[in-house]
Amino acid sequence: MDNLQRRQQEFLELLKPIQRKLESFCLNMTRDREEARDLMQDTIVVLWQHLDTLRDRSAFRSYAYTVATNTFKRRYTRSKFFGLLTEEHHETLASRDHSPEQITDHSILHDALRELPHRSREALVLFEIADMSIAEIQKIQGGTISSIKVRLMRARRMLQHRLGVSPNTQEQQTIGVQ
Repeated sequence: MDNLQRRQQEFLELLKPIQRKLESFCLNMTRDREEARDLMQDTIVVLWQHLDTLRDRSAFRSYAYTVATNTFKRRYTRSKFFGLLTEEHHETLASRDHSPEQITDHSILHDALRELPHRSREALVLFEIADMSIAEIQKIQGGTISSIKVRLMRARRMLQHRLGVSPNTQEQQTIGVQ
């Protein structure tokens, strides 16, 4: 096996375990399947080009999300990201495998997520959807561990508020109080 083949094999071994969640992250960032594919492709190109500069292979996951985030910031404007969601756009996002109720729930959730401040939404998606640790998010967003925890707590509260769910309602349902 020559050097290029070893490098390709190593790259694929690093990318494969995180690829689906990274794709999901790209879709959540762009809100458009084609743009998410472009973002994912650009991210993979940068990761491939800089693979040799990565000192710690265990940091590949957070490095990949950092590259995706920075590529998104460079490539897409906030106005494009916060544009109106058209019916045509919604159809490209909706999977045909989901029931109408699930599609409606997803649409409501995505609308509520879109209303969150960018850094809060990013932290929440990285933590809840991409299953990243707070330390990994801190590496991507900067700041302190405490600031990430506060950002996540506030993002959850804002999301609950936008969805019309109060923390007290959840607690009451959990303990059986009506």
